[in-house]
Amino acid sequence: MRLSRREYLKTIAALGAITAIEMYTSDIKRALGLAVKGKVRVIWIQGASCTGCTISLLQTDNPDLVEAITEFRLAVDFHPNLMIPAGHEAVAELEATVNGEKPLDVLIVEGAVPEGSYCLVGERNGKAVTFETWVKELGVKAKNIVAVGTCAAFGGIPAARPNPTNCRSVQDVLPKKKVVNIPGCPEHPDWLLLTLTPILLGHADWIELDKDNRPKMFFHDYIHDLCQRRQYFENMRFAETFGVDKCLWKLGCRAPITKADCSLRLWNNGTNFCILANAPCIGCTEKGFPDEPFSPFYKAIGIEKFPPSPPWAKKPGKTGQVRRTQLIDTLIKLGIGVAGVGVVSYGIAKRLSERGKIEMEEEGES
Repeated sequence: MRLSRREYLKTIAALGAITAIEMYTSDIKRALGLAVKGKVRVIWIQGASCTGCTISLLQTDNPDLVEAITEFRLAVDFHPNLMIPAGHEAVAELEATVNGEKPLDVLIVEGAVPEGSYCLVGERNGKAVTFETWVKELGVKAKNIVAVGTCAAFGGIPAARPNPTNCRSVQDVLPKKKVVNIPGCPEHPDWLLLTLTPILLGHADWIELDKDNRPKMFFHDYIHDLCQRRQYFENMRFAETFGVDKCLWKLGCRAPITKADCSLRLWNNGTNFCILANAPCIGCTEKGFPDEPFSPFYKAIGIEKFPPSPPWAKKPGKTGQVRRTQLIDTLIKLGIGVAGVGVVSYGIAKRLSERGKIEMEEEGES
């Protein structure tokens, strides 16, 4: 398939988002092929992280695990987990870029950036080089910068209070550079591959970003709006314990304040995602995670923190208004403040994925 901006963005943003990765597998391979041939130079460095974002990439189905390991290992000039060279030979690739001997088309950063000697990578003239130094020096040289995972994008867990190592996001360390953030703990492999593809093919301007520099094609809607359990929320059916097929809001679900297409794209080759696996969304794709309002985990957030209805949602009619009032009254009785803010309205069902859709049990309600 010939890559075109209009069709590429349209397909990825469509509700059948899983098919996008299948449709553009050939383009993904072509993009990685350019890097393998040395026509596009990519460097991947890691700071304060658990390496989960790299592992997530290797779990991708298209290309599959073997292809991802072999092709992507060859495609990157530096990756601490996948590259063949080690020691001074490996660091020499970074030095060649810093010295201007080799160009750098894409710098991928995984993990938050600690201050000073809290994270060291290699040596220079017999002295250890800080990860912060590499990010700054390589960032200046890079034509494109991608922060992979919430740690790199927003600071994430390493930057959580009290943050003794003063971990920061890549954007905080490189305030004058444009950084594309692909958050998630870890990121979905589709998000990374479908973002890297146009960048590697020289179409970085195709990627429209939101206010937090996330690709809008993946982080446009709140998970709550498109959740397969949304109808349980509307019918005030809340789980009191785990393992119950009801809305998980009272158990701390942060889907109402978290943007991502998890509920449509699903994980592990379209198998499942947190909420369908009876685990509440913890908001890992959002700026500020894991601090308040995303913590403490498993504690409900107040309804007043819910965002307004998305522009494409239908306005509730008379019946919807009555049920919304009943819901707010019930939430007040449950001891959770609402501050006069209404619940996000109806019109969601038609956008739910047919896969895994939960049908409500009939309870004789009008």
